[in-house]
Amino acid sequence: MQYHKKNKDDIIPKARMGVHEVILEWFDKQKRGSVLDVPAGYGHLSTQLKHSGFSVTAGEIEPEHFGVKDVKCVYMDLSNKIDIPDNSFDYVCCVDGLEHITNPYNAVAELARILKPGGYAVFSIPNYSNIEKRFKFLFHGYLTAPKTLKDFKKSGENLHNFHNSPLTITLLDLIFKINNLEIKEILHDKKKKSQMLLYIVYPLLKLISKLSHKKPTNDVTLKKDILFGGNIVIFILQKQ
Repeated sequence: MQYHKKNKDDIIPKARMGVHEVILEWFDKQKRGSVLDVPAGYGHLSTQLKHSGFSVTAGEIEPEHFGVKDVKCVYMDLSNKIDIPDNSFDYVCCVDGLEHITNPYNAVAELARILKPGGYAVFSIPNYSNIEKRFKFLFHGYLTAPKTLKDFKKSGENLHNFHNSPLTITLLDLIFKINNLEIKEILHDKKKKSQMLLYIVYPLLKLISKLSHKKPTNDVTLKKDILFGGNIVIFILQKQ
């Protein structure tokens, strides 16, 4: 996808630039249609999609921060009901949003509801299930950096400024299936070379999984795109 010409007024993405590049590359291969971009942040993804021929609506819990003049941005709290009719959009895009939402189950349900049958949902989220995170949890007991009460107060007591819902692959798989969203592709921003050093433990994980009685989740938890997929994982899902 060709980015529009950069200038001093360009919108800076909240997410990593690499994440937007991967998502825009995927969108470039798709039929043009209507897109809901939420949370839209400052509007970087929204403006790029609009320049590429998509009809874009942006949603934000802090719409005053949205900086694109020619894209409609409405207040939207994904932990609550979205004021949009069923089957309204060809695509919904949620970049680095679910981990900030206190009720991610509701968020996915609402986005699935307003997505047209056969439409596509794009979710990017920190890869809390990669091999590095698994070792981090083993040794430190947490998946994401802990925040203090002081941090909470400095943020204006807004939980959406934190990663308050670190979802692992098994929970994501369940949430998607509950809402009739089928995983079509798993993408990532970039692989981490440091993680490849841990590839040696993959056969051991396979063996442990084979000996486990909880076999239904094995195909999900041992996906190489998840285990060695880097910091961010991007799910491309289709509404059934």
